[in-house]
Amino acid sequence: MEAVHWTEVRADLARLAGEPARSCELWLAAAEARLGLLQRPDDPDVEGAVDRAHHQWEQIGDPARARALGPVMVALRRRVPGSRPGALAALTRRMG
Repeated sequence: MEAVHWTEVRADLARLAGEPARSCELWLAAAEARLGLLQRPDDPDVEGAVDRAHHQWEQIGDPARARALGPVMVALRRRVPGSRPGALAALTRRMG
C-alpha cells in the first residue's frame, strides 16, 4: 500500500506540474495496483483514483497521447464505473 500511496503522490505532483498525461498514467497505475491488492471497484480509494485519471485524461492537450491512453481509460472505467452516472458514456463519446 505504501507504493500505491507514493504513486498517487507522484500523480498529484504531475498534475501540479501541468503534466496531465503523466498524471493520468500514474492515477491509472494506482487504480490498477489497488485492484490488484483486491480492493473492490466500489472502494472510495479505487473510485477516486479512476476519477482522477479520467479528469486528467480530459485535460490532455495532445490528441495522439489522449488516444493512446483512451483504451486503457475505457477498460478501467468499465471495471470501475464510479459513483457519477454517465462517466463511461462521456469517455466513449469523447473518444469517438
